[in-house]
Amino acid sequence: MAGRAGSGSTGGAGRWIRGGALVGAGVAIGGTWLAQHRMAARAVAAPEDLEAEGLAMPDDLVHHFVDTDDGGRIHVVERGDGPALLLLHGVTLSCATWVNQLRELAAGFRVLAMDQRGHGRSSVGSDGFGEPGHWASARVGGAPAMRSLAADAAAVIGALDLDTVIVVGHSMGGMVTLQLAHDAPDELRSKIAGLALVATTAGPFAPLPGWTRAVGMIEPLARRSVLAMGRRSDGHLLRQGDAGYWASRIAFGPSPSVAQVRYAESMITEMDAGSMADLLGALAGFDLSGNLAEIETPSLVVVGTHDRLTPPGHARRLVAGLPDAEMVDLARCGHMVMLERPRELDRLLGEFAGKLAA
Repeated sequence: MAGRAGSGSTGGAGRWIRGGALVGAGVAIGGTWLAQHRMAARAVAAPEDLEAEGLAMPDDLVHHFVDTDDGGRIHVVERGDGPALLLLHGVTLSCATWVNQLRELAAGFRVLAMDQRGHGRSSVGSDGFGEPGHWASARVGGAPAMRSLAADAAAVIGALDLDTVIVVGHSMGGMVTLQLAHDAPDELRSKIAGLALVATTAGPFAPLPGWTRAVGMIEPLARRSVLAMGRRSDGHLLRQGDAGYWASRIAFGPSPSVAQVRYAESMITEMDAGSMADLLGALAGFDLSGNLAEIETPSLVVVGTHDRLTPPGHARRLVAGLPDAEMVDLARCGHMVMLERPRELDRLLGEFAGKLAA
C-alpha cells in the first residue's frame, strides 16, 4: 500500500512538472512569436532596399491599354524583343509581380505582363467576373470568372499581335492559363506555343466529396467578410501593417527578405475588396482537373517544396493529367516563386522556350 501511495505521489509530481514544462514552452514560443511579430511590424523596406533586391520596376516599360468587349480596360506592360512571353499574375497581385522577369528576360524575349481585371491598373467591365457572353460560353470545366479572365488574356494576345506566345501563369494566373488553353478556339490555340504553370492548380483545392457544395454554402459568408474588411480599409482588401505583412508572409518559403514580403504586401493591400469578394467562389471552386487531357499544349510545371497555398501535390496532379508536361520543384521555395527564386525561374523559362523553338 505504501508503495502504491509513493508511486501515485511521484506520478502526480511528474504530471505537475510536465505541465509546467508545457506551459513554460508555450510562454517561450508565444514570447518569441510576439517578438518576431513586433519586429516585422517595425520593419520597413525603404526604396533603396527594394532596389537592392531588384524590386524596382524598369523605367523603360512600354504601357498598353487593351479594351475588352464588355467595356473593361486591361493594362499591359512590355519590355524587350524576341519570342513573346505573356505573364499572368495571381489573385491580389499585379503585373509588378514579374519585376525580375521584366528586367532580366527582356534581354532575349518580348516580355509582356498584364494586370488582370480588378487588379492593378485594369478595370472591370460590365460582365464583372461572370461568364463572358461573347467567348467560350459553350465550354465546360473551370469557373466562369476564370473564363472571363481568360477572355481578357485572349484580347491581349489579339490586340498586341502575339502570333506565337508562351503563356506563363502564377497561382490564379495559372488557372487562367489552363482555362485559356482549354477554351481557346482553334485559331487562338495555334498561337499558344507553350504553357508555364507556376505554383498553381487545376483544382479542386480540396478533393473531397461534397467540396463544391461546401464552397457554395461558405462563399456568401466569406464574401460578406471580405466586403466588411474593405469597409474598414477604404475599399482595399487590407491596410499595410501587421495584418498585411503576415497575409503576405504566408505565401513565402522559410527565408524571404523583409523587402520581398513588403513588396508583395504593397500589391495585396491595393487589391480592391469588391473584386476579391467576386473571385472567392471561383478560386475555391475552380476545377479543370477532369479536362486536362484536352490540353495538348507543351507545359512546364514549377512548384516550391514549401508552397503552403498550392502544395506540390497540386503540381503532381497537373503533370499526371496533362498530355505533354514536365515538372520542376524548387527546394525550400514557397508560393512566390518569381520573387523568391527569380534566377532559377528565368533559367527554366528560357530553357523551356528553347526546347519549343528547337
